[in-house]
Amino acid sequence: MISSLSKCQVRLNHRIGLSIWPKTDFRTRKGPSTLRVVCLRDTTAAAVTGKSWEKLVLNSDTPVLVGFYASWCGPCRMVHRVIDEIATDYAGRLKCFVLNADSDLQVAENYDIKAVPVVLLFKKGVKLESVIGTMPKEFYVAAIERVLAS
Repeated sequence: MISSLSKCQVRLNHRIGLSIWPKTDFRTRKGPSTLRVVCLRDTTAAAVTGKSWEKLVLNSDTPVLVGFYASWCGPCRMVHRVIDEIATDYAGRLKCFVLNADSDLQVAENYDIKAVPVVLLFKKGVKLESVIGTMPKEFYVAAIERVLAS
């Protein structure tokens, strides 16, 4: 029942040569008919932009984690999930944000971001740690603990 799926997008993909007419037996046609359900998930890491960068990141009294990503980047989605977990685990002690490096190219260039995903950690407006690429959660946690201890 599609109507009961909250926050889900449903796509019916037909391959070339398939008919969508009633009483059509798809099994006799070339290629399968597929139903793709994509569930949108809530995020705990807020988006930061070039306009809000100084206020939310550089002027923050709380240490800040920023994940740089691109919408086309598969590994970035995995890192985003880890950032969401970290945002929940460190609520009140660490602010977590994500920044689209394609949309806010100037911020990415200011921090010499050449590839995504990249996670930067700031304390009092100073970049203290960076994690480049997709890593296990423990790598991010270790970097966070170093920043919190400094």
